[in-house]
Amino acid sequence: MWSLTCVPTNVYNTLYKFKPVFRCVQARHFCVFCWLLIALLLDNGKGTLKELCHYLPPKLRYWTLMRMVRSGQWDASVLVDEMSCDVLGWLPAPTDGVIHLSADKTRKDKRGRKHPLGLVTRDSKHSPYHFGFEMVLLIASWDRYRIPIKLAVMDPKVKGHQNILFRHMLETVHLPSWVSEVIVSGDAGFAANLTLTLIEKKGWTYVFAMARNRKFTNGKYVSDLMRHLPKSAYHRQATHKPDGRRCDYWVFQKRATLHHLGDVTMVLSKKRRNAGPKQVRLFVTNLHRVKASTVLSLYAWRWGVEVTIKELKGGLHLGRMQVTRDADRVARSVALSVCAYLLLVRLYGREEALGQPWSLFRLKQRFHADLMRQEIDRTERKWKRKLKQYQDAA
Repeated sequence: MWSLTCVPTNVYNTLYKFKPVFRCVQARHFCVFCWLLIALLLDNGKGTLKELCHYLPPKLRYWTLMRMVRSGQWDASVLVDEMSCDVLGWLPAPTDGVIHLSADKTRKDKRGRKHPLGLVTRDSKHSPYHFGFEMVLLIASWDRYRIPIKLAVMDPKVKGHQNILFRHMLETVHLPSWVSEVIVSGDAGFAANLTLTLIEKKGWTYVFAMARNRKFTNGKYVSDLMRHLPKSAYHRQATHKPDGRRCDYWVFQKRATLHHLGDVTMVLSKKRRNAGPKQVRLFVTNLHRVKASTVLSLYAWRWGVEVTIKELKGGLHLGRMQVTRDADRVARSVALSVCAYLLLVRLYGREEALGQPWSLFRLKQRFHADLMRQEIDRTERKWKRKLKQYQDAA
């Protein structure tokens, strides 16, 4: 384990444009913010503030980091928005001008019961109970890139807060100028009527997984169609993942009018021909005259948000900082992991995405190597300068 003595030049120059977000000049929160991002990228342990202190200069104590995270003199949401806008505008644009927006919910388990946003929940009636807090993440993806652009912490006391946060993200998202088409995808938990209406008003395309309790305009349920549809109505269709891999499904496509949604394209999909009705999934899109393979291929872009959450938790310690008693402190602590992700993309995003799959861990390895090389060169220059002083004095 080794500690640095100065902020690397490339990191400071990249983050300097976001210095006005930190309003408290006396506490030097911007400098502490730079050090926190560097420590998050270097640490492979627990990711707590006490662990991150080992990678910082001796003058930066534990209470300094706590004061910066607890301070209300900087807005985490504004900082993430500005950094994501800068990254989206800096990365190369796709040839077709299509960008995919995907959202998902994730939970971070906690042991202490004093968390301000903690709740007791479980995934299903057969799963054990968990205590922790939940977050909503929105990413933008195209070509080989997947960039987290918004992150919000859910309040368990607000009913339907998951969809409220998702709609707020879609309303306030800032997309680059090269975007000509936006495709929004999500699972059934985000397919609220107000959300789909908002996407329609903005002129965007959506591809969502739906719950089977949806109704047709004639009063019948979609679950009845899924239960009584014979397997001879399904046909085998080839789909493709974003990385080009092929995956075959048995699908049934139909144009229908759903309650509260209007005219949509429905796709029933299952992995095997003899699979029962409980293993059939429902996908709905507002695209007209589209093939079932295209709908499933567009929905496959949603898997990028699952991989991004795994990278944030495994590589950047999302939600591991021990911050309690205030919900705003929790929001600022989780935003630091997203800022560290955006910093890596801003430094190495263009070169690393050429000809190989996108990986945060590969970006971290390159950051470690560059930082070690800079420290060695800096130490060598320092000793050469001292040796020259001794020679001149002699």
